[in-house]
Amino acid sequence: MPAILSMAVSTAAVAGKSGKSPPKPLPVETYAGRIEATVFAEEMAARGVDPKWVLETLSQARKLETVRRAAKPVPPGQRKNWRVYRDRYVEPIRTRTGREFLQKHAAALNQASQQFGVPVEVMLGILGVETNYGRDTGRYRVVDALATLAFDFPVAEGRDRSDYFREQLAQFFIWCDKELCEPLSVKGSHAGAIGMPQFMPENIHRFGSDFNRDGRIDLHDPVDAIGSVARFLALHGWVRQLVPAVSVELVNAQLEPLLTPDIVPTFTQPQLFYHGARPTSPLPVWEKFALVELQNGDAESEYVLGSRNFYVLTRYNRSSLYAMAVLMLGWNVLATDATLADSISTNGKTEIAASTSRETCTVC
Repeated sequence: MPAILSMAVSTAAVAGKSGKSPPKPLPVETYAGRIEATVFAEEMAARGVDPKWVLETLSQARKLETVRRAAKPVPPGQRKNWRVYRDRYVEPIRTRTGREFLQKHAAALNQASQQFGVPVEVMLGILGVETNYGRDTGRYRVVDALATLAFDFPVAEGRDRSDYFREQLAQFFIWCDKELCEPLSVKGSHAGAIGMPQFMPENIHRFGSDFNRDGRIDLHDPVDAIGSVARFLALHGWVRQLVPAVSVELVNAQLEPLLTPDIVPTFTQPQLFYHGARPTSPLPVWEKFALVELQNGDAESEYVLGSRNFYVLTRYNRSSLYAMAVLMLGWNVLATDATLADSISTNGKTEIAASTSRETCTVC
């Protein structure tokens, strides 16, 4: 018997004699029998949804500790890192995937831009950052994620969002009832976001678009996803032709008054100059901007001026890092195909200026 095989047999024999068996998998905890699920199902009857169907579904929904851990907030005082965040999303593979998506869906992107006034590169950036153009729409059953956060939210330091997720769970059942989908088969993120644009269930009702006009809103369909992203931004106040972000030079800047409003556009160009913030390109007269801080961990922060459109991007995801990554990725994708970029409608298109180019960007 070869030495290696003999050793394996001996080891197995010792393990057998020890009487130890492999650890058993942890039992799966569902919401069957949970009073919260029963009450929730009864409440859904008042909203026109079959409570028996809801309760039967929730009895198979699983409580997921991975979801609870993901919902816990970042420890207070921990600085974010823009460069690390940027490099996670603005990278060659995602840019190449975006180019393929652009080539395949240029007509729908153009149509959405003309109808809603949102630049093509912004839609490209959101779909790329959210799900890599549909390649990663989430591996969790949405009903598991939402039930976990609705009934077992990890309450910490007075932060309890269970009511929010309870409403999202309700909207999820309403959507499934309307679209005749099987709730146990719908996959999404750990927070219950669905499809290419990662809409929460409530936002599917409010902002989803049947952009391909087939009679239903399918967020896994690229055309519906494009239309839904554009409609979301338009209904949140996107302004046609307004630049989202502009690079800035700080010269003896008074940072405290500039940063106090956070990302809310507050300062006109004369006011920015007064506080020592000089835009690298002219700003629209009397249009207000915010000085946005992009933290870099222990390194010095970088800064960019954000307009009302930058603020609108943070309504999609409440993060300045997210908004900047969206702008950079979208512009990089568009820049990979100059011929196709020239054919993109200028209706609603904006110049993102130096804010998106590694070669000239002061915030990159």
